[in-house]
Amino acid sequence: MEYNGRIVAIGIVGLFNLLRYFYYHQYLELPFRANFFILTTIFLAIAYWCGKQFDNVKYYSEKDYLTDTYNRRTIEQSFQKIAKMYRRENLKLGVIMMDLNRFKEINDTYGHHKGDELLIHLAVIIKKFVKKNDIVARWGGDEFLILVPDCKNNFERVYIQGLQKVLANERFDEFPSVGASVGFAIYPDDGQNFQELIQIADGAMYREKKSRS
Repeated sequence: MEYNGRIVAIGIVGLFNLLRYFYYHQYLELPFRANFFILTTIFLAIAYWCGKQFDNVKYYSEKDYLTDTYNRRTIEQSFQKIAKMYRRENLKLGVIMMDLNRFKEINDTYGHHKGDELLIHLAVIIKKFVKKNDIVARWGGDEFLILVPDCKNNFERVYIQGLQKVLANERFDEFPSVGASVGFAIYPDDGQNFQELIQIADGAMYREKKSRS
């Protein structure tokens, strides 16, 4: 979680009290009393609390509560910003769709609580694999979406196959049959807008899923 709200709030209150200090001391020539520092401490504590509430609201408006990845709305906004910049700079953006195989069967057999645990574990695996500037989001249910900025010509061979290898090598003691299917599209080669790229990546993902069944 970022601390921008707390930093800004404490900074504003700190600056206000610094100006108050100079005003009292330089212009009014008033002696400082203990209550000045007590009030300053109280103001800073209130500022911290207010900033924390702002940070919490911002965090949960951007994140998926279960997997601690970004949510659908946030990743759509991220795509629009990146695509606008990449259009000018002639760069490519990878869009990866992936979901668990037999997830409904797992939920039915082991219960939704175990299904949630599996999604959390999968999110951890993905976040360990991706690079620093990649953006991971839970697209819905057991589907995850990854944006890969500035992807290269060897994107499929290096990145996609690397991700598939990591997923294939992961072992779940309780769920021996778990696997994941992956599909991808590249902006702007495969499409000019987000929905078009999602459809292409989603279609590739389901073709892979079907070939494994």
